[in-house]
Amino acid sequence: MPKKRFTPLKTFILGVMKTIPKAMSGYELITIAKEWNYDHYINATNASFYYTLNQLQEEESIKEIGFKQEGNRPEQKIYRLLNKGKNEFQEQMKFFLNQVQDIFFDLDSATPFILLYGSIIGKKELLKSINKQIEERKKLFGHANEGEKFVKSHFLFDINPFLILPLKHWRFHNEAEIKWLETFKEMVENIGDFNKNYSESIKRAMTQDIPK
Repeated sequence: MPKKRFTPLKTFILGVMKTIPKAMSGYELITIAKEWNYDHYINATNASFYYTLNQLQEEESIKEIGFKQEGNRPEQKIYRLLNKGKNEFQEQMKFFLNQVQDIFFDLDSATPFILLYGSIIGKKELLKSINKQIEERKKLFGHANEGEKFVKSHFLFDINPFLILPLKHWRFHNEAEIKWLETFKEMVENIGDFNKNYSESIKRAMTQDIPK
């Protein structure tokens, strides 16, 4: 699989290294990412951080300049941002700011089959799953609130209020997702008999010709 040039993690790493212009280790970048609650807007593991650092080094955007050790932790490679990396950061930013993204949710792949699934497990079990999703999503706001408190106390926040935008973006999406789940729940509740509706759907489907 070819390596992707434009990725959120590349943008994040290059952006941090340009914002804080000093040599950094992967561990330091991961620590900063956690402090900034990056998990709300970047789907990444610690391993993917180190993989991306290797990619950026291969692309000559950053350069390994030595090692450092803190306490009992293993030695950490430290990297410096190169001029090519500074230019690449601008290209990454330009790409994402001009890209209109489609929104895909994994759960949507299951929704056309809710009538079928509901006829198998029953309305009660189906509602239990939806209610659990709503409850878990509401709990996530606590994590977001803590993140917003940290960002607002960040030493750059008074001059860089944009640090808060990823968390606000996540909050708006989470609120919309809860609203969608509540609509989903209402639709399930309004189905009188899943088995009856599913049986009728089979009858109608069997009378339709499949296009050739």
